[in-house]
Amino acid sequence: MNAALAMIAGARPKDEIQGALTVQMACTHTAAMAILGKLDGGFGPERRIATYASAASCLLRVYVMQVEVLRRLRNGGQQFVYVHHVHVNDGGQAVIGNVKKPDTQD
Repeated sequence: MNAALAMIAGARPKDEIQGALTVQMACTHTAAMAILGKLDGGFGPERRIATYASAASCLLRVYVMQVEVLRRLRNGGQQFVYVHHVHVNDGGQAVIGNVKKPDTQD
């Protein structure tokens, strides 16, 4: 319980939606770790081990999706790509990317 509460506090939800999502994330993570803990001994029928491994895999995929949803809620789901048309004459060179001047010290 303390680990789940620490995870929720560490996520620092900014509103009720993010709070609910972080609670779901903590529960999903706790469930996945509990199932993985059952695999530690490696005892039991192979079918049971395969079932536990499959359940843990599903829960961990859900957790990754929840992390992505939280990221999109915080940062927005939009990406911007700027396209500029540049002419490079014969013998010229072009640089692609963010070009910044180095900091000069006086």
